[in-house]
Amino acid sequence: MFTNRNNITKEDLEALLKEGHEFAFETVYRLYNDKLFHIAKNYLANKENAEEITQNVFLKLWQKIDKLSEINNINSYLFTLTKNACLNFLKHEKIKARHLESKKKTININFLKNSTASLLLENELREKIMDSIALLPEKCREVFIQSRIEGLKSEEIAKMFAISKRTVDNHLAKGIRHMRLHLKEYTTILLLFSITK
Repeated sequence: MFTNRNNITKEDLEALLKEGHEFAFETVYRLYNDKLFHIAKNYLANKENAEEITQNVFLKLWQKIDKLSEINNINSYLFTLTKNACLNFLKHEKIKARHLESKKKTININFLKNSTASLLLENELREKIMDSIALLPEKCREVFIQSRIEGLKSEEIAKMFAISKRTVDNHLAKGIRHMRLHLKEYTTILLLFSITK
């Protein structure tokens, strides 16, 4: 039917594809692969996932080759297939991420609801706090203990050590930064602990 493959029009190609010609499928693959890959990559922002989506689109095209007579425009059909595949992938990933997050929170909350586990965590945290305080410079450590453990106000600490309130505040700010850094691994657990109490 088509003696010169170089002169085949888009309509001819679609007709050949609908008839199941392997040559037409290969040509469509060469014409559309890069375009569909770029569409998928714009949706997914991940090369490997975009490549997989694109391959699946062509696989779907080949599997439905006997039904292509119902399709008016191969171009629109392939673009729609790619877009829908990307949206389904993103939806699935969102559900998977939500499920994992929910599972993680359940594990943490169940752990904290167990009184023995909570007690172990509390003891471990107390030790970690004391170890972190011990690492502070001497004057900063003394100010921090008076403020955060003994509960004194900045003015009272300033009088006690014969220093200005501003110096006390500077020591406290330094101490708080230090403690946040050293206790950052406990932040999520502390938050969950406060929720479950």
